[in-house]
Amino acid sequence: MTNPKRSLLAMVIVAALAIGVNIPSVMAQQSRDTVVFGMAQEPDCLIMTFCSMAAGMAVVNSVFADMVSYNDKWQLFPTTVMKVPTLKDGDWQLLPGGKMKVTYKFKKGFTWHDGKPVTALDASWTYLMLRNPRSPAVTRFVLRKIENMIVPNAADPYTLVVQWNETYPFANTGHTVYPRHVLEREYLRDPAGLKSHKQARNPVGSGPYKLVEWVPGSHITLEAYDKFPEGVAKIKKQVWRFILDATVLQANVIANQVDATEINNFSIDQMIEIERRNPGVTAHYTPAMIWEHIDVNVENEWLRDKRVRQALAHAINREELSTKLFYGKQPVAHTWLPERHEGFNPNVKKYAHDPGRARALLAEAGFTMGPDGVLRDSRGARFEITIMTTAGHAVREQIQQIIKEQLRAVGIDLRIDNRPASVLFGSITRLRQFPHLVMYAWLMSPTTLGNTFWHSTQVPTPANNWEGQNYPGFRHAETDKLIDQYMTEIDAAKRIALLRKQQEIWAEELPSIPLYFRLHLTTSNKKLTNVSPTGLSGTYINWNSRLWEWKQ
Repeated sequence: MTNPKRSLLAMVIVAALAIGVNIPSVMAQQSRDTVVFGMAQEPDCLIMTFCSMAAGMAVVNSVFADMVSYNDKWQLFPTTVMKVPTLKDGDWQLLPGGKMKVTYKFKKGFTWHDGKPVTALDASWTYLMLRNPRSPAVTRFVLRKIENMIVPNAADPYTLVVQWNETYPFANTGHTVYPRHVLEREYLRDPAGLKSHKQARNPVGSGPYKLVEWVPGSHITLEAYDKFPEGVAKIKKQVWRFILDATVLQANVIANQVDATEINNFSIDQMIEIERRNPGVTAHYTPAMIWEHIDVNVENEWLRDKRVRQALAHAINREELSTKLFYGKQPVAHTWLPERHEGFNPNVKKYAHDPGRARALLAEAGFTMGPDGVLRDSRGARFEITIMTTAGHAVREQIQQIIKEQLRAVGIDLRIDNRPASVLFGSITRLRQFPHLVMYAWLMSPTTLGNTFWHSTQVPTPANNWEGQNYPGFRHAETDKLIDQYMTEIDAAKRIALLRKQQEIWAEELPSIPLYFRLHLTTSNKKLTNVSPTGLSGTYINWNSRLWEWKQ
């Protein structure tokens, strides 16, 4: 349900703008020792291997320093380690029997926010903690490829050796590191309880900002960490405000009540309106690896038939969605990988808008038209299915209404059941509680290979402690084989060929309906310098916010 106070605020501001009234300048000035971020989500927690919401990952960008990160040119660079290991330099070695060894040297000087040093011992302990099946990790697919993660010399706690039991093409991109001294006692007591540890809501991080407060339903406040070894952040505070309705968030941007936005749920129309109404805001349209799609519950009695899934794809006019809602700027997707990814396959099977073909496929699957214009299955049950997405996400809600009409045209009654992002990603997707369809996006990186999305071992179940992100429940033996092969293939050409073959099978089986590839839409005040969004998974607009400054 929409918050009535927020709705009123939105109506007042938007109405004022519509008739040309200027928002009072007194509202427009933020403190120059603070940057206020607006987000259309509130994080579920801030231990990201235990949580799945993008909002948490965005805040974590400021609170934790990674071993290795991506910059805005999509290039790897070292943060808490001295260099990115390479095969050429020998700190990444291929060994007999398909094994590998990768060596990292941690920089001296990085500390946790309680003053304890960040060392390779934290990394090796984090590995041991995460490999425990009782720890609530989202996925352990890559982790299982590691034989051990050790500190070989007790006198040198800054050297980490990662021993791989098989080859992996992105073995030099670093690992998750958490403070052993903070988490170990609770881990030894109850690994399953780590998600509710105080670290999840009040983390001791290692990044340029430390958490000061988290007021549920309102905001998170961060403060510059004065011992950050790469240089203290130039802006003293970050305030992350949770404004769950995209229209209300848009109004706040126009009124200068927030300085930057991330995960804002804005449409391109809203971005254009912001630029028009507030020339002091930069709208960033960043090329990205963001795949908007509809997951299909392939274990449902109707949707397990791929002819039904293909009929859905033919019934939805995705070209019209792209043209009407995005001015053609966000291209229709035909596979799950975006064009800028090395493994993108442009030659997969495509599903043009064809209601006639959709009706024929549904007839082949045993459906007949009922007197009310809705299909019936062989038992006479109406073909009525539910689609879920994030409540308050204006674009997705528009798409739902359009799709509802398009599916009705082929005899499918689509019901809409939306939930707050915290619920949708906290339980609906993670615990596979959606009965039919769920619409959301995957934000990917150059290392994304879809193993956690499509491998049958990654279907979350109670038996595997809900590990994995294969929310459709897709199980396909040949796809598993291809994933197992390309996940160990160092040769790029061979890996790409295998990945393209996987996409051909995927496009035939269609466990998800690909909609379009999104631009990464963010905003920032023009007086903020050094803002440079990346459009990559795990690397949000604040990836370099330590260097941001307010122009005088």
